[in-house]
Amino acid sequence: MNRRDLVRSLAVAIPTISGLPIDALLAVGRGVHRGAGTGGLQVLDPHQSETVATIAEMIIPATDTPGARAAQVHRFIDLLLAEWAPEDDRKQFLEGLADVDARARAASAKDFLAATDAQRAAIVTALDAEAQERRRAKGDAQPHFFERMKFLTVYGYCTSEVGATAELHYEVIPGSFDGCTELGRWRASPGSF
Repeated sequence: MNRRDLVRSLAVAIPTISGLPIDALLAVGRGVHRGAGTGGLQVLDPHQSETVATIAEMIIPATDTPGARAAQVHRFIDLLLAEWAPEDDRKQFLEGLADVDARARAASAKDFLAATDAQRAAIVTALDAEAQERRRAKGDAQPHFFERMKFLTVYGYCTSEVGATAELHYEVIPGSFDGCTELGRWRASPGSF
């Protein structure tokens, strides 16, 4: 994903921060992570938070690198919804979570968390297909819940210390000094994490 795609997809995720330059977007993400580790849940209840964590872990699972749960993406999303999302976006996100549980109940599970791995995968696959279809239609309608969920998961993971160090290989002290480097590079500065 290049910078323009990232900024364009941010406009889908949280309109309030969509006009920020890329350096500011990354700084917002790092700042939200710092705040997410200190307090309790603000928007999501414990069940919703665990549902978000489970879906995020399905999007970015732990492999030889930590997954979305290790990056505490669910706490990141909670704080972003609390402090940056307009009320209608927050409402749509919570309705999307309720729809996930309703789909699980229709698949004969108590809720998404009680569903089998196969049922969860089927629900997430169906949500992704719907989000892709809505994107292809290019209507003026609100983005699909799962499109936002995917973006917020990737944004939260990449701006976390875990994601930056284990996946993106962020180096606090780079290997060499390049005096002719372009000013205003998008990389995080030392101490950002």
